[in-house]
Amino acid sequence: MQHDGILTVTKIFEFAYAHRLPSYAGKCVHPHGHTGRLEVEVAGLAGGSPYPGIVVDFHDLKAMLAPILDEVDHRCLDDVINAPAWADWAAAHLPRVRSETGEEVFAATAENMVLWVRHRLLTLYPGLDVRRLRWWESGTSYAEWRLA
Repeated sequence: MQHDGILTVTKIFEFAYAHRLPSYAGKCVHPHGHTGRLEVEVAGLAGGSPYPGIVVDFHDLKAMLAPILDEVDHRCLDDVINAPAWADWAAAHLPRVRSETGEEVFAATAENMVLWVRHRLLTLYPGLDVRRLRWWESGTSYAEWRLA
């Protein structure tokens, strides 16, 4: 049976985190926390998994995201995005901000974190057809990356 369009599936993850925005002109300059949510949408062919009619098993997608979620759940994202392991990637892809001490750092904004998740996913699973990522900072605010 032929279908027009692209078939995608989405898995939603919830986690807690803290961050602050260095040198920001507003309340977010102070350390604060969020209950975040990450939506991961992938595309494929139904039957691309071992079971007919499934693009990717939701359980498998959950397992794939586990190492990434472990890096952000109940963590201070300022430490995550500025970790030495991501320094080269961040320098090439994210804007720097100046901290109150004059040090140049990367801010753990929703926009930067959704790009970081994309990088982590594509590094861990280069063949995964990621179509959209949505990093929810609150119940009403998110940053989104999507395949153009």
